[in-house]
Amino acid sequence: MLAAILGTAMTPVLWGQTATAAAAAAGIHGRHLAFGPDPRTQMIVGFNSTAPISRADVIATSVRGGHSVTASATLQTVRGSAARYARCTLTGLHPDTAYRYAVRVDGQRVSSSTFATAPEAGPFRFTAFGDQGVGTRAVSVLNTVQRLSPRFHLLAGDLCYADSSGQGGAGDVFDPRQWDYWLDQNDRVASQLPWMIAPGNHEMEPGFATHGYAGMLGRIAIGGTSPLAVPVASTFRYSCVGFVGLDSNDVSYEIPANRGWTQGQQTNWLDSTLAALRADPTIDFIVAYMHASPYSTSDAHGSEGGIRESWVPLFDKYEVDLVISGHNHCYERTLPLRRGMITAHATQPTDSETQDTDSELGTTYITAGGGGQVLAPGFYPAGLSRVSSLHDDDIEAVTWPATERADYGTLCADVVPSTTHDAPTLRLRAYDANGVVVDDVTLTRSTKRRPKPPTDDTPAIIGGAIAIAGASAVGIALHRARRNDQLNGTNESGPRHAAT
Repeated sequence: MLAAILGTAMTPVLWGQTATAAAAAAGIHGRHLAFGPDPRTQMIVGFNSTAPISRADVIATSVRGGHSVTASATLQTVRGSAARYARCTLTGLHPDTAYRYAVRVDGQRVSSSTFATAPEAGPFRFTAFGDQGVGTRAVSVLNTVQRLSPRFHLLAGDLCYADSSGQGGAGDVFDPRQWDYWLDQNDRVASQLPWMIAPGNHEMEPGFATHGYAGMLGRIAIGGTSPLAVPVASTFRYSCVGFVGLDSNDVSYEIPANRGWTQGQQTNWLDSTLAALRADPTIDFIVAYMHASPYSTSDAHGSEGGIRESWVPLFDKYEVDLVISGHNHCYERTLPLRRGMITAHATQPTDSETQDTDSELGTTYITAGGGGQVLAPGFYPAGLSRVSSLHDDDIEAVTWPATERADYGTLCADVVPSTTHDAPTLRLRAYDANGVVVDDVTLTRSTKRRPKPPTDDTPAIIGGAIAIAGASAVGIALHRARRNDQLNGTNESGPRHAAT
């Protein structure tokens, strides 16, 4: 039904709605959406106000049929900001339905926009990037997202850079005004398009509870269903795809301020969540998104060995199809991997420009950190990467890069569910800031076989290939950053790299 209302299955919202004059008078800013635990029937609506208000609510009415739902907003303040942040969850919505919603402040309607709920099944599009920030570059990438008209967007950490240091320490440079600038910047898109968020290292803000995340959580909802002990992780289902958002700071060796803060609870939750998703015969693909990159040849942050240790074995075990990350401000894709090793090469049919690969053979890892922040400085020479581990950074020889391009841009994914006769497909295209496609590959699952549990002696993956002991042999300095002091809770030696 929704496709008929909106003209195309890939255009779920009515672009062009703007904040009204009444909204400006009431000081309403930064409208944003996120799916609730069930994207078919729940939508979270948030905004902030610089004017004094005593109550606010949101009323949503279906474009056809006149079905209406109303919810009262909770209001709260966040240290360092003069704004009041409002949030409400609309429940009892109809699946696959376009709604027009209105924000009301003290009984006055001050703003309106639109959204669409998730369907029970069917094809859809989503977009993703990390490392957005505020500025002209971020706006350019945001314009690409708007032109692509996805059903929702994944933001893989490093949202506004209010904490510009990104080390998760008391001495981090912090400007809370960046949050409101960022929310205002994104209003025209985020007010109609749910943004599902995973935290980055720049969300570990000094002086805030919940290991620095309380400032973020007080302003926005990350959406989906979160484990009680880990409010910055989440999962949700959209049509035939299960999504899992993770806090990579919990397992990071490179920036260890929050390493181990969940005491293993996030990893246990990930294990059980992936198990449930892969056991569901109606789930075609599983997509995980997080901030740090487990496989990247960027010379900014390289590859995060903590993810390889803790989570790659689970991605292998449950045949996760796609892992999206940011942190390195560039675009890069790996060939399908199991245990850090290539398991399949994409093929390119003669009658198509897109490449095809069977994601049952391995997980594809994409770094999509080109959301608008300063570009990554570059890449290591061909065939090399740096991986963070417990004590050192090691340069390793790698063969898994499929493509690389240091550029701003967004990842666009088009999903077509399986049918009786056809396998499901997940087409991935990377667009640069000018809207030009720089990568195009399609993941398929030829069957729906379930993975065999690995044996107990399955080793953790640290270096994706051959670790190079002598860096001089390849003419590149081997950066070894001893940080026992950091891992033991101190930071006397300072950060190894500028946090980007």
